[in-house]
Amino acid sequence: MKKLIVIIAIFMGFTAQAQKIKMVSGKLDFLKGQNELLVEFAYPEHLNIGKMTEADYITKKTEAAEEKKAGDGERWLKLWKGDRAENYHPKFIELLNDGLASKKVHIGEENSQAKYKMVVTTVFIEPGYNIGISRSNAYVNLEISFYEIGNNKELAKFTIMKSPGRAGGADFDSGFRIGEAYAKAAKSFAKFLLKKKAF
Repeated sequence: MKKLIVIIAIFMGFTAQAQKIKMVSGKLDFLKGQNELLVEFAYPEHLNIGKMTEADYITKKTEAAEEKKAGDGERWLKLWKGDRAENYHPKFIELLNDGLASKKVHIGEENSQAKYKMVVTTVFIEPGYNIGISRSNAYVNLEISFYEIGNNKELAKFTIMKSPGRAGGADFDSGFRIGEAYAKAAKSFAKFLLKKKAF
């Protein structure tokens, strides 16, 4: 029994430390008194999906889907690209707003009155998998940079490494798993900002 408790404690400790948030540069003083922020999402050309470039990953997945059924390759690609705006971004925004609700801060993609913006750049995606008898979590690595709108000077930069995405035993869709990784990143980043007394 004692051995089991120790194993559980070690596992919980490892899980808790799996996601890392780091302030790379800058200060957060400019956020004081702000209650509206603009958010933008970016995906660099060199984005890797697992061990492949995104271009190679798309080729592999579309060809595999097309082999199973004609037309499925195109449908898979539409879902893959569509998940960004329809799944990843809304989850990130929703969870970040929920986490900062106590400070009455609102983050959105159309906040026209905002003085500052945050750019969320996805630098790596591990889609994970779930085949019923075996599964592996998705996770994402993000860079978050803050700018004054109309000025390209970076005010602060953060990295979020290995934000995990898992929604239970039925997360067979990669988009769903990855979306949960964005949600987890946003929830943790909100806590991080509150801890730093950014607002």
